[in-house]
Amino acid sequence: MHLNNKLSKEITHRILKETKEKVEVKIIDNAVYLNGNVSSFDQTLQAGFIAASFNKLRGVVSNLHYRSEKKIIFPEKVSDRLNGMEFDVVIVGAGVIGAAIARELSKFNLSIAVLERHSDIGVDQTAHNNGMIHPAFLTKRGTLKWEMNYKGNAMFDKVTAELDVPFKRIGTLIVAENLKEELMLFALHSLVKWHRDPPPKVLNRGELDKVEPGLAQHIKKGLLVWNTGILSPFELTIAYMENAISNGVKLFLETSVTGVYTENNCVKAVETTQGTIKTHCLINAAGLYADKIAEFAGDRFFTIHPRRGATIIFDKTYQPMKTVLGSFSMRENRNPHSKGGGFIPTIDGNLQLGPTACEVKDREDTATTFGDISELLDKFVPILSRLKPEYPKASKDKIITYFAGARAATFKEDFIIEPSQKIKGLIHVAGIQSPGLASAPAIAERVYEIIRNEVSPDVKTEFNPVRKRFKPFSEMDESEITKRTKEDSQYGHIICRCEHVSEKEIVNVLHDDIPVESVDAIKRRTRAGMGRCQGGFCLPRVMAIIEQEKGLNKERITKNGEKSFILNEKTKRGEK
Repeated sequence: MHLNNKLSKEITHRILKETKEKVEVKIIDNAVYLNGNVSSFDQTLQAGFIAASFNKLRGVVSNLHYRSEKKIIFPEKVSDRLNGMEFDVVIVGAGVIGAAIARELSKFNLSIAVLERHSDIGVDQTAHNNGMIHPAFLTKRGTLKWEMNYKGNAMFDKVTAELDVPFKRIGTLIVAENLKEELMLFALHSLVKWHRDPPPKVLNRGELDKVEPGLAQHIKKGLLVWNTGILSPFELTIAYMENAISNGVKLFLETSVTGVYTENNCVKAVETTQGTIKTHCLINAAGLYADKIAEFAGDRFFTIHPRRGATIIFDKTYQPMKTVLGSFSMRENRNPHSKGGGFIPTIDGNLQLGPTACEVKDREDTATTFGDISELLDKFVPILSRLKPEYPKASKDKIITYFAGARAATFKEDFIIEPSQKIKGLIHVAGIQSPGLASAPAIAERVYEIIRNEVSPDVKTEFNPVRKRFKPFSEMDESEITKRTKEDSQYGHIICRCEHVSEKEIVNVLHDDIPVESVDAIKRRTRAGMGRCQGGFCLPRVMAIIEQEKGLNKERITKNGEKSFILNEKTKRGEK
């Protein structure tokens, strides 16, 4: 108690000195709680990071309020359809982490439910991910984030082979632009090895030309970290969940958690907008709202503060690089809580630029601003032009779209993957931001071990790790297209010309194991609408297929679920 009082006073003094704000500081169960009112949102962040700098503490809970603060409004109950249901395990959140956990736990003889608040899976952080499987040297060694990144990266060859997800290791190439930076490459070589990434290679000019053609003549050396990979985060999440469902997992969409019932410090049930589900094991993989789920259960020892990141997508005709190309200058003036962003090729052939890193007040803030786009272009385009001067400039006319998403950061900036120290049956999987995608297989494996130790369930003998995807029309050769079209004429009807998506692919998605009926859900699965025209040609055709296959009036079809209706009413009211 004496040590806690001393530490509380020290934190209080630091916050007062650096922010000019007087806040109440309490330390309970090795977590620090900040209470009171401050003058601005920025002051809440500064106070939180000051408290987090004390390494002895496991978490920071910010109960600091400011004048323009936006309150979180939780959804109201809509039905009782889940009343009376009971599962051994309930997973909250169906992003890539929740889906990976569901698939891993389906190896046990357990009844498992996954609850997702949206009308589709992988809508929040997963949908706004750049698809990069990071090498471990980009994270701080000794953190749980680094451990999961290091282990997870190495698991992707097996996972993607089992789930039939396209995956490619393109490598990260850091080039030296002068003699000083050439010497720095050898220090970076040692750093990469220390982080336990596979041994990198220092390349000379001849080797650079083979790996990344077209580099400027002043670049003589570079370091290739070959285990960097790329894939589609949408497809991986869908594959994880489809495989989990085939192994007995139940998925409930449009189901928000509104409470957790405990008795004698044990999980007993989960209250949702669709009714109450009984369970003795709750896995909190709720992303941006993981701290609220923890609070419902009576074990909040961390706060999620959203960090928005914007990304630019270029047309497929503009692809100036084969690797994730970087330079030492890209690391200058970067946000200390971000890896810095940059140019990254995608598995589908587009080049992307980003993300930014901006602390925001609202967890639902996915706005993309002119400032975001300008920040990315102003910082990175001159660097790319310098590294590849003979390649056309990455100008605005080559941009086809942009997007932003919020990361679920904690003030400790590390992953939380552990059973609750207070509530039996509660497992936290929180604070999962980048490199969360690269860490997903290892995170799922860690939760598997927690369940094995806590519950001791039997292992299934009939678990099937294999999932086969539906081969896209765009990947078929001429003979296969001819064969498929003869079998089903829908293959010959191209709905999306930019991405070469057939009617058959869209019809298949609408009748898949994961029930979807929004335009964006189809886009994530087939890429219809992701091309240069961004749905200008295919949108009405996609809607017509949804209407036909799902029996929905066009006025009831949404862009991305909830009330995101695309059409309002018929203009020719006399027509049926």
